[in-house]
Amino acid sequence: MNTEARRAQINILYQGVNITEDINKDLLSFEYVDNSSKESDSISLSLKDEKHIWLKDWLPEKGDVIIPTINILNWNRFNDNRSLPCGSFIVDEPEYSGRPSVFTINAIASPLNGNFKDISKSKSWNNITLKAIAGDIASRAGLQLQFISNINPLYASKEQTETPDSTFLSDLCEEEGLAMKVTDSKIVIFNEKDFEARAPIALYKEFQDSVISYSFKSRLANTNYSGVNVKYYDAKIGKLVEYLYTIGEINEKSKIYQLNTQVKDVSEAMRVAKQTALRLNKKETTTSLTVVGNIEILGGVTVILEEFGAFSGKYYIEKATHTIDNGYVTSFEARKVI
Repeated sequence: MNTEARRAQINILYQGVNITEDINKDLLSFEYVDNSSKESDSISLSLKDEKHIWLKDWLPEKGDVIIPTINILNWNRFNDNRSLPCGSFIVDEPEYSGRPSVFTINAIASPLNGNFKDISKSKSWNNITLKAIAGDIASRAGLQLQFISNINPLYASKEQTETPDSTFLSDLCEEEGLAMKVTDSKIVIFNEKDFEARAPIALYKEFQDSVISYSFKSRLANTNYSGVNVKYYDAKIGKLVEYLYTIGEINEKSKIYQLNTQVKDVSEAMRVAKQTALRLNKKETTTSLTVVGNIEILGGVTVILEEFGAFSGKYYIEKATHTIDNGYVTSFEARKVI
């Protein structure tokens, strides 16, 4: 093999053992999916198995730990050698098909004990912050918590009613304008607006050779709200709490979203209205691009797109997929930063 040739390969630790050589002999394809929020990160390895080694002697067990790394060699120029550690994953759904015999290992970043994602629970908290609730849930799931946000509201009370921990915490974060993801044995909670404000990691233009394919979509329904009006009547004290949050100037044709939800005061109504407006409008313009493999493209980073007419601008990546088969490409789904 020409050691100076541009190439991408994977390195695999399986239950602490380096099985890279065995994997690369049989590898048909490798896929790593990195989500910015909500969905867990995942990997998939498809392997040829003509001698049925993976089906018998090397059959993975559910719960085994895989740690993959993507290595690029001489990628953009000679001696441009870099790595993308994908994190730690737990074998979830091994698959087998034939003929020819192909064994597929699917693994996810979230715990497999079922308590976090599948078991509905009820619990109540009093006088507690969002971060403390997240810490409680992370501890129950056997995960670490990484809380990257200055937004940490204090709740007089909060109820979880017959809802899985993952769904409850994800919905709670979304209400506060925060994002949550599970990756590398951690629950990560962060403010997407902070990440949207970061410097872009790449620039892509329509005519570039590195751009393989693209599509854009602009949604008019359920987006383009000019404001959010939060209203709540507290019957206990006979008081109406109301706040209108607007984006720019409004007139009689402006689209205002009406939200009737419990808030204790105008300050909380203001916070809820602002976060709801951001959530409703954030997917007005979306894109899907496939480019020559780029290990810097991950969920939560931003890129600049130029020469795409009205669709040009800064985009926040919600999902990045890295695929190695006959070559190495990166596909991503992103939304235009408002």
